[in-house]
Amino acid sequence: MAFYANPTTDPKRSFRFLFSIPSSTVDGGLQSYYIKEVKKPTFQMEGGPQIKYIQHAFKYPGRVVWQDVTCTVVDPGGADDAGAALYNMLAVSGYSTPTDAPLAGTLEESISKRKALDALGQPRLTQIDAEGFPIEEWTMHNAFISQADFGTVNYDSDDIVNVQLTIMYDYATLAVPGGRVVNPRVRTSG
Repeated sequence: MAFYANPTTDPKRSFRFLFSIPSSTVDGGLQSYYIKEVKKPTFQMEGGPQIKYIQHAFKYPGRVVWQDVTCTVVDPGGADDAGAALYNMLAVSGYSTPTDAPLAGTLEESISKRKALDALGQPRLTQIDAEGFPIEEWTMHNAFISQADFGTVNYDSDDIVNVQLTIMYDYATLAVPGGRVVNPRVRTSG
């Protein structure tokens, strides 16, 4: 029987989610209610070797590469300014403007992966059910911001300014209810 024929089934809904960026170095990080939209983690299998035998070719899997996650952040301004929080995360990552250095090009500190990881924290995307309970949680490991587009201003529009973020990470893990982590090495019978 298909899931939609069962009246007790409540499928995952795209509007039921929480995305947290819990920066350990920037006060409060980005609140989950700032996040308007986020792309779930995606992986791609790089092409592995191909063995040619007579008139056939047999393909083998290669490396798994996790694709960047993009998200849209609403910038409320004021005391909860998302743009300022993101710029502070960049500064905590080790970035400083050339005017901060005594001589351009002789900076004592620079951006490092460790600082960038601390600035962002460990992003988590949690899908919730109708009652607010988690039904799926993605954790992005070794994540850092690779791009921030602070939006566009326009006299012809009264839209709220959005910030587009691109987050790079090394890999993601998936946990489901009961604290069980989904392990790709575990085979299930079915």
